[in-house]
Amino acid sequence: MKSLILVLATILSISNTILASNIGDGALAIVKTDKVEISLESEGQKEFILASVFNVENDNVDMTFNSDVSMVQIFNSEGELEMMFPIGSSKVSFGMSLFENGHYKMGFVIEGVEDIQFTSLTIK
Repeated sequence: MKSLILVLATILSISNTILASNIGDGALAIVKTDKVEISLESEGQKEFILASVFNVENDNVDMTFNSDVSMVQIFNSEGELEMMFPIGSSKVSFGMSLFENGHYKMGFVIEGVEDIQFTSLTIK
């Protein structure tokens, strides 16, 4: 009986972890709230971003990558570079106070990855 309960608890734990993931559900939106939406450009980018969440308490987006991000570039809707930040960490946070309402493109320079990885950012 103990073994059965242990097996069921393990299965429920694993299934809850899989269902709670915001990256692996087949959608390109990795953060989607009333205030902000971030989406990937392709399914292949899911291997670079391990987790992403909108932190309501701090009003920022927290992202975790599988490798260190050396640089982040922010482009406005017309493709003009607005901001560029050196990071040097696998954890990246963006305060919403940096942005006005609108559409942006974020470019992440990830160590060990040849091409810049772009995401779309919409502030509502």
